[in-house]
Amino acid sequence: MRGLDRKAIPKNLEVSYRRGKSHYTDLRGRPVRSKPLLHRDPSVELVPSRYATSLSDPMVTESGTGRLELVLDAAATMPVASVDGELVAVGEGTVYVVLPAGLWTVEVQGGETVSPVVVDIADQVKTRLVWFEGVDRRVHSFGASAAELVSPVSKVYLYEWLFMVFLICGLPTAVVQAFLLENTDSRVILGVIAAIGLFLLVLLPWKRRERARVNAGFDEQRRAGRSRVRRYPLDGVAAADRPALLGDDPEDLPAFANGHGAVLLRLKGHRHLWKDGEGVCVRDVERASLRASPPTVRIDGFEQQSTWGNWWYPMRPGKHVVEVECDLALSGAPQRISERLDIEVREGEATVVRADAHLFVDRGPGESGPVQAREGTLRLRPEAFEAAWMADPAKRVAFWTDRL
Repeated sequence: MRGLDRKAIPKNLEVSYRRGKSHYTDLRGRPVRSKPLLHRDPSVELVPSRYATSLSDPMVTESGTGRLELVLDAAATMPVASVDGELVAVGEGTVYVVLPAGLWTVEVQGGETVSPVVVDIADQVKTRLVWFEGVDRRVHSFGASAAELVSPVSKVYLYEWLFMVFLICGLPTAVVQAFLLENTDSRVILGVIAAIGLFLLVLLPWKRRERARVNAGFDEQRRAGRSRVRRYPLDGVAAADRPALLGDDPEDLPAFANGHGAVLLRLKGHRHLWKDGEGVCVRDVERASLRASPPTVRIDGFEQQSTWGNWWYPMRPGKHVVEVECDLALSGAPQRISERLDIEVREGEATVVRADAHLFVDRGPGESGPVQAREGTLRLRPEAFEAAWMADPAKRVAFWTDRL
């Protein structure tokens, strides 16, 4: 999406949403992702908390403390950031948080949740995290640096364009001309199409190598924005039979514990912050600060470590019951919703389960009306997965970014 201004608010949003309806709802009309609430003034604002926060680098801190530099690089939205579950900032910009040395869990929510990042704050050291949102209002990376993807220079794009033209135009034309072989022009056209097809066929091995090189280039760019896998509890032993927070785009899965399989649970919350109109306001900190509270996960009735994001739960082979529970609305609610799913885990294999919570709120009437929560939904389902995808950068990225 080179050339598009991430920070600009697109024109004719209503028309764009109508044309791209399949990106936001499935064939049954159920929501797939949220339409972001866009702000004309999305600048960052600090939220009062027990931590010392500022918009400028404090440079010097007390002994035993360090600084977290949190860069919220949004695309006309106002993400909400928290440290160990406590809000610290809302909006686009850079915020500095002074924290005691040790491990801290940092979470940022935009239109959708992503895996939080566990940072190790060192004494008198500044640790940097960058949350990067693309022009499509999806989170492209959350890690030590931004992973703004730039297409590597390659002629493979020309080959793929020519191949599509050949399929769409060349083959149908060849079929028609095959019925007119007595015509000299038809034989010439067939010969040209056959030559193009042969040319594409000869270059196919090169195309595969070049596409692999391009995908590897993208993968290298994404690596800068990845967070490392963290075993839980954070202060425990990093053993293979412990749960692990994988991050949003892990290059590989953890090793299986001896005699175990695993449940790979993908938990995502979608924040729907508006209902009517185009979803554009001047500035609405109140709505933007409404977080999706972390879900509760139980397997066979036993509560597990959990946040939003991708989680790895080692399990003995056999039948298990996965239950996910979350608040009915954003920022807590007296009611909760839950879903259960029966699964079977095999030794040395990962069973993937996907949980999507859609949480709704709007303001009305007008921009000064009260914020009103609406009943949310939670869907739990099995998801197709092949271990071989982890060795293929294109398929691995497509799986983690829901583009398979």
